[in-house]
Amino acid sequence: MNRPTLQDIARQLGLSKMTVSRALRGEPHVRRDVVEAVHATADALGYRPDPEISKLMSHMRRTRRSESPRTLAFIWAEKSAGELRQSSWSMQLVSGARTRATQLGFELAEFHLAEKGMTAPRLSTILEARGIPGFILSPLISRSRGHVSMRWEKFSSAMIGLGFARPPQHRVHHHHFLGMMETLRQLKKQGYRRIGFFSGATIDERMFGAWSASFLTHHPLPRSEAVKLLCLRREPTRQALHEWMSKARPEAIIDGGQLIWSWLKGIRIPEELGYATLSWQADQADRAGIDQQADVLGAAAVDLVVEQFHHNERGTPLHPKIVMTAGEWRAGPSVRKVKP
Repeated sequence: MNRPTLQDIARQLGLSKMTVSRALRGEPHVRRDVVEAVHATADALGYRPDPEISKLMSHMRRTRRSESPRTLAFIWAEKSAGELRQSSWSMQLVSGARTRATQLGFELAEFHLAEKGMTAPRLSTILEARGIPGFILSPLISRSRGHVSMRWEKFSSAMIGLGFARPPQHRVHHHHFLGMMETLRQLKKQGYRRIGFFSGATIDERMFGAWSASFLTHHPLPRSEAVKLLCLRREPTRQALHEWMSKARPEAIIDGGQLIWSWLKGIRIPEELGYATLSWQADQADRAGIDQQADVLGAAAVDLVVEQFHHNERGTPLHPKIVMTAGEWRAGPSVRKVKP
C-alpha cells in the first residue's frame, strides 16, 4: 500500500495541496474548520510527514533567512541598559543568544521593559509592527512570582529562569540542583565537612528550592547537622551572616550569588574560611565556584524560540518545555586543601 500524501488529503477535501500543508503546520491564517478537517482526514488516511521532505523544507527556510535575516527580540524584564553593562553575567547571556541567533540565520535586537513609558502591551505592538516573530524574556530577578502582559498569542517565546509563573511558557534555566551538588562535591574533595550555605530566600524560592534541597540531600554531614548550616534570609544582612556564622561555625561557606564576599572582610580566606559561589564570574576569578555559563543558557533560549518559529507555533503552549543547562566548576584560591 502506497504511503498517503498531501495530495491524497487535498483531493479528498477538495482543497489545494498548499492549503493542506499550511493547515498541518498550524499557520494562523488558515480557518479553524479547515484545520480540523485536514487533521481528521490525515488521521483517517494514516498520513505521516516524510522526515526527509521536512528536513529539506527546513533547509530551504534557513536559506531564505540567510538571504534576509529575520529579527528576534531579547527583552530585559527588569534591568536598565546601564545596569546591564555592569553585569558580566547579563552581557554573557545576551552574547550567547546573539551568537546562536546568527548561526541560525537570525538577528537579535534588545528591548527594555524598564524604560520610561514602556509597558508589555506597548512593546508587543512595537515587535509586531517590526515583524519580529519571537522573543526571549530575561529572568525576573526581584521576585519569585510574577506576570508579564505580553500578547503571547502573537509570538514564539521562551523565558529564562524559573521565576516566571503566569502564563506558563517554554523556559530555559541553569540546573541549580546540579550546581549545588557539584559545589558540595568539590568542597568535600578538599576535605571540608562543616559546609554552610547562606543566601537570600527569594532567589531560592525562584528556583523552587533547588539549592536548599540539593544542599540538604548531598551534604557530607547528617541532615540534622546540615540543617544548622543552612541559612536563608528574606532580607540577608552582614549582621545576620556573622551571627549565624558564630553559631553554625562553618569551615566553608557557599554563597548563593556574589552576596556575602564583601561581608567577609577581616576574615582570612581560605586560611580561616573556605568560600565558593554558585554564580562564578570570569572577572572575579579570585573565587571558586560554579560558572553557570550564561552564554550556553542564552543559546538554548534561542533554540527554543527558533524551533517554535519553524513549526509556526505561537502563544501559550499546551505542554510547556523546561530545558536545563549545566554549569562548570571553576577552581580558585578561595578554597584550600583541609587537613583531616
